[in-house]
Amino acid sequence: MSEFTSYSVDNDRTFRRALDKAAGEMSDLRIPFRLIAFDFYKSQGAIFGLKGPGQYPDLSTKPFTAWWEKGALRRRYSGGYKEYKKAKYGFAYPILRARGALEEAASKMGGRGNITQIQAARLTMGVDDAVVPYAKFHQSDGSRGLLPQRKFLFIGPEAPRFATSEQTGRLERWMGILDSFTRQRLEAIGNVSSRGGTV
Repeated sequence: MSEFTSYSVDNDRTFRRALDKAAGEMSDLRIPFRLIAFDFYKSQGAIFGLKGPGQYPDLSTKPFTAWWEKGALRRRYSGGYKEYKKAKYGFAYPILRARGALEEAASKMGGRGNITQIQAARLTMGVDDAVVPYAKFHQSDGSRGLLPQRKFLFIGPEAPRFATSEQTGRLERWMGILDSFTRQRLEAIGNVSSRGGTV
C-alpha cells in the first residue's frame, strides 16, 4: 500500500499540544480518533457535493481554457472542458467528480482506495495512489503546467483557499473531541471535576 501524501498535525501547535496532553493521560485514543475520522469524512463529502465551482477555478475560466486548448479533444467540443465533461459524464459539477474514484477514496471510510488506520496513539487518513494515481497531482504544490490545482484534503491554514466552511472548522472540532474525551476519562478516574478543577 502506498500513500501519496502525508499530513502531520505537528504543523498546528495548539492541536499538537491538545493531542500530547490527551496522549499523556490516556494510553488508547481510538475512541476520539474514530470520532475525528467520522467528522473528517463527513466534511469531505461537501467538496464532492458542490453544485457549482465553490472555491475552485471554474471549468470555463482561463486555467482550464488554456489547458484545454493544448489538447486534441478541443476540436470535438468547441464549448471547452465544461461541455466535454457534460457530454462524457452527464454533469459538469461537482468539479472534482467524474467517475467517482477520487470521491470514494477521499470521502468514504473503507471505500476503494481509502486509507484509514486508527491505532491507540496514531490516526492515519488518506488516499492510496496505487488505486487513484491522479490524486497526488491534485494535491501537489509542485509544478503542474496549465491545469489548475484542485486540492481535496484540507487540515490546517490552507483550508480557506479551496475548502467549504465544513472543512475550515476541523481543527477546532477535533480539539473539542480530544478535550471532551480526556476530561471524561479523567473524571472517571477521579483526577478532575466536571468544572475542570483538580480533585
